[in-house]
Amino acid sequence: MKFPALASVLFLALVPSWSHAEAPESALLGCWRAVNIVQHYKSGSKAEDASGRCTLHFKLGQLESSCASAAGTVTSTYRYRVERPGFYLATMTGSTFRTSLIGSTREYQYSIAGDRLKTAIDFQPAEPVAPSVTVRVETEAVRMACP
Repeated sequence: MKFPALASVLFLALVPSWSHAEAPESALLGCWRAVNIVQHYKSGSKAEDASGRCTLHFKLGQLESSCASAAGTVTSTYRYRVERPGFYLATMTGSTFRTSLIGSTREYQYSIAGDRLKTAIDFQPAEPVAPSVTVRVETEAVRMACP
């Protein structure tokens, strides 16, 4: 799988985020466009996607993530909740591509500064993995008007 397609899949599967405050979700509500997605591989190498083709739409407790590609648009939906300051849990509830991940829950680190949202997730494989396996994904997104 080439990087742009893999970045889209990882963004959809891994990138929900928000801020911790009195009502953590309120800082996230609305739409965000990913301006940079960085995949870190076990080998130590990394790949970046700054195409801006992936978006997030946050509603109270719900998130929709979409990425456009030459093969079409991939969309995934999640339930989310802030677990503790700077961290949230997201459970995939639907996907047009990675149906094997439906029901999976992952923890994400996040921060919001103005109209910028940063997220990160680290993968802890249970067994040794190949050097080409993604072990961390970082995303930076900017707030945008919802369509």
